[in-house]
Amino acid sequence: MKLLFENWRGYIREIYSPRESVTIATRKELKKYLEQNPEENFTINIDNPVDSYKKFGTGTPHRLPFDYGEWPELINPADDMGWDLIIVPSASGGSHPAQNLKIIGVVEYDGEKAPNKEGNDKMIVAPGRNILDSDKKIIKDFFEKLSDFKKVKWSTK
Repeated sequence: MKLLFENWRGYIREIYSPRESVTIATRKELKKYLEQNPEENFTINIDNPVDSYKKFGTGTPHRLPFDYGEWPELINPADDMGWDLIIVPSASGGSHPAQNLKIIGVVEYDGEKAPNKEGNDKMIVAPGRNILDSDKKIIKDFFEKLSDFKKVKWSTK
């Protein structure tokens, strides 16, 4: 069964990511990689657009107030899939020029409550690092309801 799942991941990665993928071990390395390669037009897949539902490993689907997706070419070794991203609500629902999206925060799984999800962080991104106070409140309020996550962390640079 595990082999079947791994083959399926590879197949999905090929479909959605025609370029070669690169494994990036940490959030810090991901941020650095994106900053050092601004000319790259990294693919972004919006798996769950604003107003869709996602379970986040729970049995209950939660209505998303933001676009949720991944960089399929940039692999997170925690789940061997693309690094997950959340587009701030004020920029969700439209086109997303990948080159202009900057990491401005992170939502981490709580390793004690969800040890199998540790490291599968959700990167919060905004066009040109532009974020509204209302964006912060919406994201904070959303994840406070999900017990498997730590408090949202915002980047200062």
